[in-house]
Amino acid sequence: MSRTIESTQAPVNAPAVNTQGLDQVSNAVVNSANTQQTLRIAGLNGERMLEPIPKYVRAPGEKVTQQGNSTIVLGRDRPAARDSGYGGRGHTGAASIDLCAGRKLATTDGLNYDPNMQKDAARIYISQKTDIDRNFNTPGNSMAKSGIAVKADAVRVIGRDSIMLVTRTESANSRGGTTGYGGIQLVANNNPASLQPMVKGNNLVEALREIDERIKEVSTQLLNHIKDQNSFNLEVMQHTHEGTCPVGPVSTFASLSLIPEGIQSALNTMEAIVENLKYRTNMELQEFKYFSGVGSAGINSSYNKVN
Repeated sequence: MSRTIESTQAPVNAPAVNTQGLDQVSNAVVNSANTQQTLRIAGLNGERMLEPIPKYVRAPGEKVTQQGNSTIVLGRDRPAARDSGYGGRGHTGAASIDLCAGRKLATTDGLNYDPNMQKDAARIYISQKTDIDRNFNTPGNSMAKSGIAVKADAVRVIGRDSIMLVTRTESANSRGGTTGYGGIQLVANNNPASLQPMVKGNNLVEALREIDERIKEVSTQLLNHIKDQNSFNLEVMQHTHEGTCPVGPVSTFASLSLIPEGIQSALNTMEAIVENLKYRTNMELQEFKYFSGVGSAGINSSYNKVN
């Protein structure tokens, strides 16, 4: 069975229940609760839970909806402190929606917290005007444009029928500028230095077929040469010389030393012809296996496409 992406990663060692960092009131409640009360604040079956929750630093221009450690913030571009982003600089046209589950919590300082794009657990960030790559430490260079980021330990985008990643649907971007031709880039391990262009499968098949045809042409020329050389060798093996003597014309015998060499050459030629036939057959089988699209070995995906 193939390994999943997560199976190659280090295991999670965080405790299932962590009460470090509870405020004084909640901590007193936990310590003084009897068994029945403890069950009612343990979060079982969707009941209330006492857990450490960071206190969000709300800006005056924001509307915050919070339940536990899940928040929705309607405001302006703010990737960190209140003076960050285009909202903090007083720009217009920088509306934002920040959906965050699991803000980071330093259990020792008891302070209030700003958004932390690097350490908060899971987030969908939508902004009318933002530096999306700088905010999330990604290798792009989108600046002062609308952006959406989805970040978590594991992200799944699921389409019951299909998924399309489409770029440049319009010639102008949200800022009134000309839309670029950035395309779609798949960057593993945040390492753009190793990026290479994607391959167009149909074009690759055609290129490989042409290469195969050139190789077959060379194989045919080699086979013809082998046959011609064999015919020549047989003639040399049987070659005699014409001469004259006082009694009339005479013919010499074929060279006795050439006969065994000629026979061996003929045997080698037959072996070469058989090997050439095997080679041509294997090429045909290889083309069918990888280029025909029949079976699982085909180099073209049956589902995923790229332009």
